[in-house]
Amino acid sequence: MTGAARRRRRRGVLAVILATGCAIAAAASGLAYAQDEIPVTLRAKTFQYNRTTKILTASGDVVVTYQDVAIRADRLRADLSTNEVHAEGNVVIEVGGRKVRGAAVDYNLTSRRGRISQAAADYTGPMVLGAVHLRAEVVEGVLGGTTRARMASCTTCESPSPVAYLIAREFTVYPNDKIVGRQVSVWIGGRRILTWPYFVIFIREPRASRLLPVVGYSQYEGYYVKTFYSYSINENHYGYLRLDLMEKLGTGIGVEHTYRLQGGNGNLFLYRLDNRQIGGVDSRIVLNHQQQLGDVSAHLYTDFLSRTSPLAPSTDWYTAMDLYYRGPVSSTTLYQTYARSDFFGFSSTSYSNRVIHTQQLTPALSAEVVADFSRVSGALGTNDELFPRLTLYYRGAGYTASLVAEGRIDPDGDAFLGDVVFTTERLPELTVALDPRLVPGTRLFYQLQASLGRYREMQFTGTVDAIRSDVSATISGPLLLSDRGYLALRAQVRGSYYSTGDARAFLSSRVDYTRTFSDDWQAQVGVTYQDQAGRTPFTFDQTFGRVATSDVTLTYRRPNLLATLQGGYDGVAGRPIPVVARAQFSPRQGWSIATALSYDPALGGLSRAEIAFDIQLSPLWQVVYYGFYDGTTGQAYTDRLTITRTWQDCLATALTYRGFTQEVWLEAWLTALPWARGRVGIGPQGTVLVDQPWLGQP
Repeated sequence: MTGAARRRRRRGVLAVILATGCAIAAAASGLAYAQDEIPVTLRAKTFQYNRTTKILTASGDVVVTYQDVAIRADRLRADLSTNEVHAEGNVVIEVGGRKVRGAAVDYNLTSRRGRISQAAADYTGPMVLGAVHLRAEVVEGVLGGTTRARMASCTTCESPSPVAYLIAREFTVYPNDKIVGRQVSVWIGGRRILTWPYFVIFIREPRASRLLPVVGYSQYEGYYVKTFYSYSINENHYGYLRLDLMEKLGTGIGVEHTYRLQGGNGNLFLYRLDNRQIGGVDSRIVLNHQQQLGDVSAHLYTDFLSRTSPLAPSTDWYTAMDLYYRGPVSSTTLYQTYARSDFFGFSSTSYSNRVIHTQQLTPALSAEVVADFSRVSGALGTNDELFPRLTLYYRGAGYTASLVAEGRIDPDGDAFLGDVVFTTERLPELTVALDPRLVPGTRLFYQLQASLGRYREMQFTGTVDAIRSDVSATISGPLLLSDRGYLALRAQVRGSYYSTGDARAFLSSRVDYTRTFSDDWQAQVGVTYQDQAGRTPFTFDQTFGRVATSDVTLTYRRPNLLATLQGGYDGVAGRPIPVVARAQFSPRQGWSIATALSYDPALGGLSRAEIAFDIQLSPLWQVVYYGFYDGTTGQAYTDRLTITRTWQDCLATALTYRGFTQEVWLEAWLTALPWARGRVGIGPQGTVLVDQPWLGQP
């Protein structure tokens, strides 16, 4: 090959397509290239190349591959001077794992921009069950990046004639984020329901515009009309506009704006309410921002609320800021909060600061320093508190050791009248714990731990200052194994001695014996015992009193049935534990029936009975029920009964009766977006209830 031929080969990325074709048919062209040096590959039944115009044509099962781009088509034309590819006939283009189908495509391998006619694509996300299907006359942009679809339709239905879909003049798709539509019409059952200038479908989070204003009534707000409308400026700026008309409360207007900036992102919420109840204006500002500054991560949250009512003027302000740094052998975190409240000229403030620094001193030794500072100011004065803590952690051969020192420092010298803080200080404490070890000749594991420390604790009756020595041993594992059963033990023995002369011993144990009688039947008997002797002068290490219970569980398993029967005896109280029987039965695919019965010997009868079933009568109909019987009142209750109808595996409607609130609800949702449900209902006094997917205020 001549040097001029090599230079021509470097002129454009697509020039190697010809070389690949020639490598496939070297006998015809007389040229040969090493395929492992060619970044673009071409496969086709036939192809031609014009050296003068640098135009390559191919047909018949054409496949072009370049890096993460693959184009499949019936016919292809490539201009090697511009790196432009035109393909048509059953076109599929795949970029970075994302596929778009169409009738024809124009794509530049260098700029990665493309244009597809009669396009079809499917987008998935963590908040979507299935996929969002997009069809458009034209899709253009950077495939795998931001793309725009003109004269497009969007649906989550699989059917060629979906029961519910959106039609838009234009959709802008932000991969793994959202789909923004302009001039969007909602069609259900072949009828256009409404048209919005904008509509946003979020793929990775449960948010969306309300399809219709919410009309309803509440005792606090009276009759109301609420709207929740989304807008999108570009990929990095979008949000929601709110307008709330409430009979008793007043008119509220707000905006929630989400943004992304260089190295940061956040959310800004503004809301104003002309509050009729207090005769003033409520204003709220909420900012939630995250920022990356090199190796430092920052998070700022602030919430400001002002009420200008002459009857009760007030302001409340809360701010929190976090800074985090992580290095090769250390990390530092700073948490700060500030709160201020003003009411009728009286104000109170609080400030807190926590610093956490960790350092790896050696491969075996690490340290952590924590300092908590707080300041509270009010009508009684100001109180400052500082709580430092130092922890050294050492990992040795077969053991770990830790030294913890933590205390309380009062910078203001107990000047605050309400300065009574109940704290426990370690001055310091050393703890050594052996790694779990196997008891020779058994399958039991044991672990030993010992500690020695000085504690100072403030109590109601005064301050206790004493040294505690503590030793504990734990053991666990199977005691007896056989083909049909095993005996397992978990136990801890602990002893403590205090310089005050007090001493305490503590025992906690659990023994279980499990026996399998057949593939269907299994039984388990367990005994729990806990007790202590002596006393401790501190409150922080108090333990529960005596516990002595035994329990029995009988289990029956079949492929479509699981049933258990449980009972026991409380040795301390001297009475049986309620007997509980449970069963879950699946007689056929899509059917689930569960029931539970509780018999209380103290009542001498049934204390509670529950039944729940979820029955898929057909692919179109489903019935869900939950109800129970209360033995105390002697009444049966229907908590919920829901009948669901699914249309084309896409749109679902459900009628729900709630017994406790005496409400009847009619719901509708897309099966791919089960969290986005619109509801209308009737309350116990005939009150109209309306609800739709809603993003609550921060």
